[in-house]
Amino acid sequence: MDSAYLISLIVGAFFILLSIFGVGEHDDVDAGGDVDHDSEWDSQLDFGSGNIGFVDLLSIRALFLFAAFFGLTGVSLSALGGSEPITGVLATGTGLLIGLGGNFVIKKFAYEAVSSQVTPADLEGRTAKVLLPFSGDENGKILLNAGGKRIQMTARLFEGESTDSVGEHEEVVVVRINGRIAEVLKPD
Repeated sequence: MDSAYLISLIVGAFFILLSIFGVGEHDDVDAGGDVDHDSEWDSQLDFGSGNIGFVDLLSIRALFLFAAFFGLTGVSLSALGGSEPITGVLATGTGLLIGLGGNFVIKKFAYEAVSSQVTPADLEGRTAKVLLPFSGDENGKILLNAGGKRIQMTARLFEGESTDSVGEHEEVVVVRINGRIAEVLKPD
């Protein structure tokens, strides 16, 4: 079992160090708080209430944190002469606690602020391109440029414009940011 602890420690620590030093990261942080990793999946969190669901805690980051601290605890307790069942239970508990807890803390603080460079006030009045069409009270998605970043945001029509519909690739103007949703109008 000692080799499993050592392998977990090496693999987990390797990827944690890669993420700390930002090797290969190309993240675009949008004003809604979503992190776009140039993939089809966007993390949608309820920033208004600060809720982070359990599924949001299950990620590659949590897996690597688990592996690193599972391995570290197992290697440390084995070196101190701990018995195997107790070492396994403590290593698993520590890995789960640090993996899920650490990921929760990182997500909570990472999404606490929109961005240090782009504020909601910077986005108001900008034109954006519609990525996912929307109409009435439905939400869609827009893409805009601000502060040298390409920002994707959830969008809906501004109050009183519920009869309009906005098609893909049309341009809209951001009137106001309400939480993590951009309220937009079609230009005349």
